[in-house]
Amino acid sequence: MYITVPDDKINLVKSILGRLEEISNTKIEFDEKTKSIRVIPKDNNAYEAMKVVSVIKAIGVGFDVDEAMKLMRDDYVLDIIDLKDSTNGPEDMKRIKGRIIGEKGKTKKIIQEYTGVNIIITDHYVGILGTIEQADIAKRAIEMLIKGKEHSTVYKYLDKAERELSLFNVNRALKEGLDNT
Repeated sequence: MYITVPDDKINLVKSILGRLEEISNTKIEFDEKTKSIRVIPKDNNAYEAMKVVSVIKAIGVGFDVDEAMKLMRDDYVLDIIDLKDSTNGPEDMKRIKGRIIGEKGKTKKIIQEYTGVNIIITDHYVGILGTIEQADIAKRAIEMLIKGKEHSTVYKYLDKAERELSLFNVNRALKEGLDNT
């Protein structure tokens, strides 16, 4: 598996490659010429290699190392939305990013607080890092904003999704408790 990262993130990524190899049972090679990183699974464990690639992608998008390393856990995922796919030029991009960020960062903060994810917004990417359930909810909320839904509609969706997720987590905890008896 090959991956590239922006030039301004190469040194940061290179600084953790050894640590990633240790915890993932992979071999990682950095090609100085092409500035690409190759992740080779040991013991044919492609899943571990995919997690390493996700960590590197997360850093490339702008997440800090500690946040990105959460992707080595089985319950964390990275979702990246390319806003170029949903916009018609720079003014449209600016408008959509503004809708996602909100006035003084309010909308982004609300999505993060409701879902527990971390969100990074760059030139044309939105990175979402969190548990699978949390990331799905945050991604749907962001997609609703991209499609032009009212902020109040998105907040109602988040409120309902948070209640459903809380109920799901309670039921899962109860089931796990019963399974351990």
